[in-house]
Amino acid sequence: MALTAEQLEAVKRASHEVLDDCVAFLTRLCQLDTTNPPGINYRECATLIASHLDSLGYETDLLPVASADLPALAPHAEGHERVNVIGRKKSEAKEPTLVEVAGQKREKTLHFDGHFDVAPIGDASTWVHPPFGAEIVEVEGGKAMVARGVSDMKGGIAAAIWAVEAVKRAGFKLRGTVENSGVVDEESTGIRNAGAGWLVEQGHVSPEKVDGVVITEPLNVENVCLGHRGALWATIDFHGVASHGATPQRGVNALTHAATFIVRAQEKIVPHLSTLLDSRVIPSEARTASLTFTVLNAGKGQNSVPDLATLKCDRRLVPGETLDEARRQIHQVLEECQAEMGGPEVFRFDYKEDYSTEPVWVDEHLELCRIWAASVERAVGQKAGIVCSPGSDDQRFFVRGGIPQTIVYGPGNIKQVHNHDEHLLLNDLRKAIEVMAIGACGFLGIE
Repeated sequence: MALTAEQLEAVKRASHEVLDDCVAFLTRLCQLDTTNPPGINYRECATLIASHLDSLGYETDLLPVASADLPALAPHAEGHERVNVIGRKKSEAKEPTLVEVAGQKREKTLHFDGHFDVAPIGDASTWVHPPFGAEIVEVEGGKAMVARGVSDMKGGIAAAIWAVEAVKRAGFKLRGTVENSGVVDEESTGIRNAGAGWLVEQGHVSPEKVDGVVITEPLNVENVCLGHRGALWATIDFHGVASHGATPQRGVNALTHAATFIVRAQEKIVPHLSTLLDSRVIPSEARTASLTFTVLNAGKGQNSVPDLATLKCDRRLVPGETLDEARRQIHQVLEECQAEMGGPEVFRFDYKEDYSTEPVWVDEHLELCRIWAASVERAVGQKAGIVCSPGSDDQRFFVRGGIPQTIVYGPGNIKQVHNHDEHLLLNDLRKAIEVMAIGACGFLGIE
């Protein structure tokens, strides 16, 4: 339902009223070091989120991943536990909005999801402000909180929680259930993971329970993100025959094989990828498909022909491409190199994939997408940008888990992600609270 002008003004006032409480919560959240890898202080962070949700009337569950499952889901865990949290708040309305799923009626449900693990800080000497100090400073654009993870994406977790409080402060009751989850291990990616992927695998978030999901990643408050590029990370081991550097003819140089493949791929694949463009991707420099060679290891001594060269590459796919096509391109060049350089007896290689995910794009005409775009326009005062994320995120788990109404929206500038002195403008935090509050009202209804 569309809010009246008076109702919109009430929500806006409430977003200002709850901002101080939101900032206080976000400060505590950002002062917890949850760096991943290896993934530390997860239980403490999940407990902090649960405690705040409890105080706001949610029913909460801490959801630890069984230690026996960690080798498969979090091989980088290094003995650290993985604990997620979900809070649920049922409607207090006299006539909640009901939906029928598999012959059963339940309250319509909106789920906000955010990961609370953060990227490593890098070189601490490059930070002007303490990475986990959560200091409020003046920057271009106004006051901002500086902390690792404040944009990516603890600010989104805080905004979602206090958006629901803004609805209440405005004097309205949502006519459906709201859920908030705090999950782990987004930063360490994986085809499966111990965070959002695990929640979906275990059925904690499913189409039987949830009608729409908002992932609160930062893509600028004026944008609604409906998808992300795909990715394929491959490792190729090229095998040769070792020999002395003085008699290279006696060996087969694995490094030469790797270099030949790189040159051929640059000639055969890269020019084609530069023509595959999706103008919805932000930032603009990420709009084309790409193939990047990122690691090359070979050789042990300067006077020896290497018998092994390991090459790693990062292939990014725009919506409309498929992983099968990306694999075919790489294998075609490998086979051409093999034929040119003496066949499989001479040009030997092993190919494996470390990570892969198809591009994701959801239909912008779906109810949640339309409502969120309209909510941005009402709160920000300009038409919402409909964008695509440059990298993969947890959206894929929910979409592939059967919840097509999964979007990405949160406070924070995408250019702040993983930077030193990462910061979040407090005005952007407030705007996101307002947008999320309006969106929740529109999707669930109010009385």
